[in-house]
Amino acid sequence: MNRFEPKLREFLEIVFGQGQQPELVRDSDWSYEYRSGEKGYACISKFFLDETYAISASEFRSRWPKMGEGERLDFASNFWIKKNWTVNDTEILEVIMQDGNDRLWESCAQAFLKDADRDRAVSFLLGRLEDFEGGEPLNYIQALGLTRDRRATSAIKRFYEKYRGGVEAESVSGIPQDVVFGPIPYHAYFCACEALLRIEGSAEYEAAIRKYLDHPHKQVRRWANHALGIEEPPV
Repeated sequence: MNRFEPKLREFLEIVFGQGQQPELVRDSDWSYEYRSGEKGYACISKFFLDETYAISASEFRSRWPKMGEGERLDFASNFWIKKNWTVNDTEILEVIMQDGNDRLWESCAQAFLKDADRDRAVSFLLGRLEDFEGGEPLNYIQALGLTRDRRATSAIKRFYEKYRGGVEAESVSGIPQDVVFGPIPYHAYFCACEALLRIEGSAEYEAAIRKYLDHPHKQVRRWANHALGIEEPPV
């Protein structure tokens, strides 16, 4: 039996449903990717499937310079979920910190929270967020929110104000047909609100989220509930 099989089978049933036979389209050293139908894709980390799965820091230091951008991203985005974090893993993270870019660092932002030197981790994440240009640095925002470090407030507020303006456009333009990829940044807004709520504990950010608990669109309600830690949306 494949060492990953029990948890992998459970994962595939949750994602695609019982009785389905999704196609394995990619098997890398760090993850699996499956497809079912034209649009049904799902990836899962081998570090998640087997908590003993690992690579030594010495082997990693040898392999990292030879990895292309795609493999580096595949590693970083799947490595951060590793539960049984060790000194070896901290050494690997150090390599990524020293030789990486925002695309890589953002993909594993929560891994930096496992660094024993929390001040260094916060400073690194804060520096990345303050210098971030283009795109949506939601993983940096979420990770800094989890630190509850007030030094991050002003940096996150810059994005909060931007997203709030975008969400308020709904009152003029209406609810877009596509709330996931459409022009209104609902998800980004809730991420920023949640992070600031964790850090500041202010009723302002809780109220900003609660305003959308009764939103007409189901996905927007789900995001709002998730930001408040509510498991199921209200009926």
